[in-house]
Amino acid sequence: MRKREAGFTLLEVLVSLIVLALIILGLAQGLRFGVLALHRQSSLIDQHGDLDAVDRTLRTLIEQINPGNSHDAPEIRGNATSMEFTSELPYGAAVALPDRQAEIRLLVDGNHQLLLRWAPYSHATYRVPPQPTDTPLLQGILRVQLSYWSSAGTSGWRSGWDRSDIPALIRIHIVFLNERGLRWPDIVAAPSRHRL
Repeated sequence: MRKREAGFTLLEVLVSLIVLALIILGLAQGLRFGVLALHRQSSLIDQHGDLDAVDRTLRTLIEQINPGNSHDAPEIRGNATSMEFTSELPYGAAVALPDRQAEIRLLVDGNHQLLLRWAPYSHATYRVPPQPTDTPLLQGILRVQLSYWSSAGTSGWRSGWDRSDIPALIRIHIVFLNERGLRWPDIVAAPSRHRL
């Protein structure tokens, strides 16, 4: 009998190549899954990061609503879809203002943006009032639902506020457009009640 030559048979090489191809295919699918998961996680973090910043901004603005003083009543008016009040803008937003006090309106515009429309606050009446600045907070908003908690008289949530005092609580419910598929808990904040 002839001595068998050293090496691999064709069948052994084919089986090795098939096993190697299956291993590479598994690694590629695992890498693809990892990249997709990382992309999804980063987009969720971006979305929630924006929402967290808006949440903190709105809470701060509500907590710093001007409660008025013994001579001036607080300036807050609101309905179910928008609210106007006087408050302090965050430090970074009010570079050009001397005291950060601003007249603010919160609303959703026709482009489905949650807007903060503000102008510098002054006790004086201008012949030509300053033009307000629109600051978009969020995109893709269907509507905002505002409600106001009254602790005086008949307590409970109201859909409007036109009284001479400030509400005990303000609730903001943001409804997103369907394509975003987002839901966010209501923002409930209490205005400071210390008179100046």
